[in-house]
Amino acid sequence: MFRIHLIGARPSYTASPSCTLGELVIGPNRLRFELDLTHWSATDYERQWQSGIMRLVHGATSSALMTAYRGRGADAVHRMWALWRSGDDAYVQPHAVLARELDAPFDASSPHEHLGDRIPVTEQALPLGEWRVAIEQLFAGALRIRWPFSQ
Repeated sequence: MFRIHLIGARPSYTASPSCTLGELVIGPNRLRFELDLTHWSATDYERQWQSGIMRLVHGATSSALMTAYRGRGADAVHRMWALWRSGDDAYVQPHAVLARELDAPFDASSPHEHLGDRIPVTEQALPLGEWRVAIEQLFAGALRIRWPFSQ
């Protein structure tokens, strides 16, 4: 199973009043995250998520799903879920882009351009999370198909 969606209003423990809560479901894993609503609305994120997932459906080898678009400031740290397609699987990692390290302004409509190649977390013993999902589950989620059919 693969799904990304909003799950509620702003949690009371957040530091910023302009955020809401989202969830990325990868198989049995439920990864919750805060969406920064300062520069984008929840609808903007949902639209970008659909576009980002459809990139993979249409054959791209990488994509990104924004979780914190911080605007055009030089000190902005944009956050996203990075996705790389490899054979019959897709790998998902948290990813951050520092605007001051870019040669041009960050384009939130094309965050995948800032990913680079996937670094296998386990093989490199990196302190990052990485999740794997069968590509047909990602496609089924994108196209809103229950897969396998018995679910």
